[in-house]
Amino acid sequence: MRSSRAFTMNDIADELKLSKSTVSRALSGYGRISEETVRRVKKCAESHGFRPNLVAKALAGKKTLNIAAVMPLEATVTQMMFYHECLSGMVRAASKLGYSILVCMTDGNDTASLEDIVYNRKVDAVILTQLKQDDKNVDFLQKASFPFIVIGSCNNNEIIQVDSKMIESCCNFTKQCIQKLTNDSKILFVCGNLDVVANKNRIEGFMAGMKECGINSSRYSVCTDFLDTEEICSWDLILCSDDVVCLKVIDTLKKNSIEVGKDVLVASFHDSILLEMNNPPVSAIHVDAFKLGESAAGLTFAILSGKEYEATTYVDCSFNMRASTGD
Repeated sequence: MRSSRAFTMNDIADELKLSKSTVSRALSGYGRISEETVRRVKKCAESHGFRPNLVAKALAGKKTLNIAAVMPLEATVTQMMFYHECLSGMVRAASKLGYSILVCMTDGNDTASLEDIVYNRKVDAVILTQLKQDDKNVDFLQKASFPFIVIGSCNNNEIIQVDSKMIESCCNFTKQCIQKLTNDSKILFVCGNLDVVANKNRIEGFMAGMKECGINSSRYSVCTDFLDTEEICSWDLILCSDDVVCLKVIDTLKKNSIEVGKDVLVASFHDSILLEMNNPPVSAIHVDAFKLGESAAGLTFAILSGKEYEATTYVDCSFNMRASTGD
């Protein structure tokens, strides 16, 4: 009978009459091992309650078993709901793969905190949750030849990314929102910080929607600062880049006694529980933030383990049409 000590890979090898290296490859998924051998090894490991020593494995492979999730320090409380969902998806996927997520908050384009965790080898890879124009975090990681991926889309084919098809989704959502308008209706698009790549993509999607619907520039306008003036009454549909901008727009409309869903239609290119619970509920594009994070962590693991992966992973969006657009 065996003693009460922990069951090891040597024990599995002895019991199955295999080499320790074969057992190791079968458990890690690396190397050419037959499916039958992998099945036998995993069954034996499970039956004896075997758990790999992740710390020893990390030291042997010079790995930390940590992945950094980089989030913007300037994010508002409302925006943090998205990042929290995204982080939850990362944690779930990473934990299944033996990794932990380390949160790194960066202030604008100040890369000091990111440089600290990279140079001190606190993590094996980085996930950027927000991409900016001329992003200094990207520049640093590329120069350091450190593995990273981005949540969002960009035109740089060298950057591995998890994308929500933002441009395509905003175009199609715009077309759906204007279906109830008349031929002389006027449309306003209110956008957030243009330094954020996602907002650039949202504008591009909006403009594509206008073009595909044959709406000329005399019927629409784009602004980055919502006008709190009498001109607010001249718009029939107001599209907003995200939920934070949308809530500010709705507040301005209410102050001017303009009823959302009746006097003016309002919709957002990013959904949140606050828009869903608003009175009236606001139509919006829903992006599965949990799935984005989960996919990002899975893709990062594939890169670290040398497995095949697609340069861009897509997560689908859906449209939640609500009372703010007369639905």
